[in-house]
Amino acid sequence: MKNVLIIYTGGTIGMTRTENGYAPQSGQFRRAMEAIPDLYAEQMPCLDMLEMDPLLDSSNMTVREWNKIAQLVADHYDAYDGFVVLHGTDTMAYTASALSFMLEGLAKPVILTGSQIPMCEIRSDGRDNLITSLLIAGAGEVHEVCLYFGGKLLRGNRAKVGKRHCHQAFVGVFGIQSNYLLKIKIVSEKGKPFRLFCPYYLTNRTNFCYCLNNNILLGFAG
Repeated sequence: MKNVLIIYTGGTIGMTRTENGYAPQSGQFRRAMEAIPDLYAEQMPCLDMLEMDPLLDSSNMTVREWNKIAQLVADHYDAYDGFVVLHGTDTMAYTASALSFMLEGLAKPVILTGSQIPMCEIRSDGRDNLITSLLIAGAGEVHEVCLYFGGKLLRGNRAKVGKRHCHQAFVGVFGIQSNYLLKIKIVSEKGKPFRLFCPYYLTNRTNFCYCLNNNILLGFAG
């Protein structure tokens, strides 16, 4: 059986109702997963989850969190067959693009996903996004960073926000996308060793890897 690691960063998919509206709460998403029998079906990979602290709305995601996510993948790379990163939709495409350059020479899937409606709600799109992302991560047919959302599998550095209030929230740049339900596969380069990488002019060298400089200021255009 394949082993997949879920890296939960926050975002709408794991939010719950509070007095001040929807908000992520530590431990809540793990309990929500336990209530979905399909996640433990025979066809599903074996799952583990790491929850980042603090859990963030993706509008608060910074270069520092990109470094943390990339480091978690690197630290657990040999122990798992694939990775699913749960992320808010506002900056998911930015994170996917950054990780696609930071995680050089991938031979395993790293799939970002999330939802427009929290999993605690009946109409949530999060169940399908999560289950399908886990199946992709466990199948081993994709060897790069991708974004799965609303039935579409997009290359991490070829995805952008489409319709913000639609379940198919992302589109492929230059039309590069695959409908995973039709088994159209993304072909990626194989055979290169995996290592964390970023161009030298964006890095501070550490004892373990190259990381993006946390002092970089990000500006997002609407």
